Amino acid sequence: MTLPRRLARWLLYLVGMGAIGLASIVLLFAFQARLRLPALRPWHRVVLEGEFRAGGAGAPASFDDYRRLEDRLFAEMRKRVLDDPAAADTQMLGRYNPNGIVSKLALDTPYNRSFELVPREPRGAVLLVHGLSDSPYSVRALAETFYAQGYYVLALRLPGHGTLPSSLVGVSWKDWYAAVVLAAKHAAAKAGPGKPFFMGGHSTGAALVTLYSVRALDDPSLPKPERLYLVSPAIGISPFAVLTNIVAGLSFLPYFEKSKWIDVLPEYDPYKYNSFPVNAGNQIDTLTRVLRKATLAAAQNGRLDGMPRVLAFQSLVDSTVSAAEVVRGLMSLLPQRGHELVVFDVNRRDEMEGLINPGPIEGLDRLRIRSDLPFRLTIIGNRPGGTARLAAFTREPGANVEQETDLDLEWPRGVFSLGHVALPFPPDDPVYGLEPKPGPGPAFHLGAVAPRGESGALLVPLGTFARLRCNPFFEVMRARVVASLETKP
Repeated sequence: MTLPRRLARWLLYLVGMGAIGLASIVLLFAFQARLRLPALRPWHRVVLEGEFRAGGAGAPASFDDYRRLEDRLFAEMRKRVLDDPAAADTQMLGRYNPNGIVSKLALDTPYNRSFELVPREPRGAVLLVHGLSDSPYSVRALAETFYAQGYYVLALRLPGHGTLPSSLVGVSWKDWYAAVVLAAKHAAAKAGPGKPFFMGGHSTGAALVTLYSVRALDDPSLPKPERLYLVSPAIGISPFAVLTNIVAGLSFLPYFEKSKWIDVLPEYDPYKYNSFPVNAGNQIDTLTRVLRKATLAAAQNGRLDGMPRVLAFQSLVDSTVSAAEVVRGLMSLLPQRGHELVVFDVNRRDEMEGLINPGPIEGLDRLRIRSDLPFRLTIIGNRPGGTARLAAFTREPGANVEQETDLDLEWPRGVFSLGHVALPFPPDDPVYGLEPKPGPGPAFHLGAVAPRGESGALLVPLGTFARLRCNPFFEVMRARVVASLETKP
């Protein structure tokens, strides 16, 4: 046998073994999902026909059309799930129980839909975009901050959100981006001639408005924002989503339909899905890759000089996005032009220090001694001396020293870090706050719940409730945003 034929046989053998291995992984994941996950409910299966699809037949051509589509979509959801006794949830805290507290918050308040805040004479306009599996409620506090300063605010509901978790099974990042374009044109028009237009977002929403801003550098049809406000921005590439998309390959079979899902959990949160489908992870992975490619191309072409001024907020410990990736994938690529990254450190009080994971701390310590950063770096952390009191440590671009500013804040008892989902919510948020105050709709203080019991007793992990859902230092963000509005972009 000749050498080329031997190589060909070995290549076929390796390909065959790889295919067998991949098929085994797919089967293992499918069986594991079937055994591990609870039964799917109607809100995991019902496909709403009225959802927005980019480029689809009859897709809205304006944001006003998009709002009318939302009205039809929510009417469809109510008819097919909540008004159907065979489909509606019967649990008291179920989001899809038409008579429950959570359902009244989800349906009777405006925050699962796109909403507007309209001052009498706007100083300008702001578009805010929420994160993956969230709703416009997650940007409510920021929206009210801009509105209090006299700005028109549009908080966009991304396609697939605010209704049923099943809506994330078939959504595409292109649907999200197309909705952002519609909303940006609408908001910029509301600003009026000669008045500023800003954009902001949390997590996936931050990635979308950043991609929009990069594309607007070369597309005159897109209104250009003058500032970007990014909270826990989803900047980064994770190979996990691609793997899950492959292992869900048998989900088209009814027997293995659970393999479309990473998590299937009770839906008790009025403004966020608890269940999470494989496709959602795949779409954010694709979006971050597209953003990374577009940003690098713009940097190589010298186009990032035209980027809006960026003010970004990031928790040092973040189970979704790392502060290092925000620096590497965005902030370090921007030319020096008044950009700022604010990082919320972990609680370094003496008695906590030995329990904190040293990895993120070491990464931040390396970052804060760099003098080559093209942006202002501000760290919100403990004052020296082992106290719970806080200070802001600021290093200007190219500077060798930090400026320390004491803050009238301290770590709440028992809190050792912030996190990805916590940053956009103030501590008195009526749903997610540690010290909730009355808000629209019935009282449901999810962020203040602290259950105690044996692991495995609840249908959700105990860690779900231990995760901080609000930002005790939200006033730092609010003050930074307000101050930025008083300076020229």
